[in-house]
Amino acid sequence: MPNLEPRKGAPAREGRSWGGLGEILLREGLVTDSQLTTALQVAKETEKCLGRVLVEMGLITERVRMRILQQKLGFDIVHINPQRIDRMVLDYLPKSIATKHRLAPVRLDLDTLVVAMEDPTDVMALDDLKAITGFRVRPVIAGIEEIEAVLRDYPEKEEVVEVRTGPPAWFRILGDAILLALLLAPIFFLLFYVSGNPELRSHYARQGASFSVDIFIFVLLGYGIYAVIAFEIWALIFQRRPSRPPQSPLPPTGPV
Repeated sequence: MPNLEPRKGAPAREGRSWGGLGEILLREGLVTDSQLTTALQVAKETEKCLGRVLVEMGLITERVRMRILQQKLGFDIVHINPQRIDRMVLDYLPKSIATKHRLAPVRLDLDTLVVAMEDPTDVMALDDLKAITGFRVRPVIAGIEEIEAVLRDYPEKEEVVEVRTGPPAWFRILGDAILLALLLAPIFFLLFYVSGNPELRSHYARQGASFSVDIFIFVLLGYGIYAVIAFEIWALIFQRRPSRPPQSPLPPTGPV
């Protein structure tokens, strides 16, 4: 088990934000300030993530990288077997995107796509995945070589990436207006009907308070049923959900 205790003489950087992998490694004394600066420069020039660069430079081990991301940043670790990943999950994300961000889709948990990433803190990559797939994305950690093995075996067929931005704005506005009209129509109808029938109001008044309460409960339940039916019909017409590939039965962590 790697020693995560700070080295003696590790620089104390007061006022600095301790959030990312590099900052945590520096704080723990696992790299020096100059080593981190060099690694950041290499990462910028090669467009590789910082963790991969640090491992390739021999400054930390792969085990330390994954352990820091798990213990300090809270990401789960998975171990990937390319042969056990559902091919339809891979087809759902084009190879060009997976290669660009050095990641591998692992499985689908309900409406959440679980993705093994070299850098699970890459916010831009996560935003791209959400826009392309239409799913929520849960990043997890996997070994660099394991992700590379998936990328080597990734389906070669490229697809045109369609960013799922949903229906046009006018369509959503129209749908909201129709839903509002459907929900308000019975209320206005009841108000106009009762106000235009004084005999009906007199009849309810003669029946007493208990009868009025019964009528109110009956109307309220009826309106609730109507509202549920109206909303379901509206959702079928105006809410489009992306189709999902079959879910993988694999557990959240462990061998994949």
